[in-house]
Amino acid sequence: MQRSKQTISFVIVATIAAAGLSSLTIATGSESAENTTTIPGSETGPLDGLTFTGALGPDGKPKDIPDSFVFENGKFVSKECELRCKYPARPYFVRVNGTKTEFISETKCPYKDAKIVWRGTVEGDTIKGKSTWVVKRWYWTVENTFEFEGTLVK
Repeated sequence: MQRSKQTISFVIVATIAAAGLSSLTIATGSESAENTTTIPGSETGPLDGLTFTGALGPDGKPKDIPDSFVFENGKFVSKECELRCKYPARPYFVRVNGTKTEFISETKCPYKDAKIVWRGTVEGDTIKGKSTWVVKRWYWTVENTFEFEGTLVK
């Protein structure tokens, strides 16, 4: 009986992992785009060394919160979110689609059940995208979407 429970648990975890990877493919663009991903632990990424300054704000409203978006050592971080809430830099994954490099990164708050998923596009000297911030409470979940944009610091 114990062995069958382990097998069922493995199947569930494998299914969840596969669903997460397929949603990454769907979220980042067309099937014909070239995939390039950072490898967790490799500490390098195709956007490393790029820093963008700009702003973010609630979806559909003015972007009036100054921010810097940094790609370094295979990780992405919003400096404003790091400063305000201690969201750490986390690995990012990219997909090259023509002249655009699409990226996705997820960071989790170290002291509460909250996460931010960043989805954006780097094209030339600009970065644009949306982030989804989700905070789970024991009796409700808050979800907000923010837009961000910036220009490359040279």
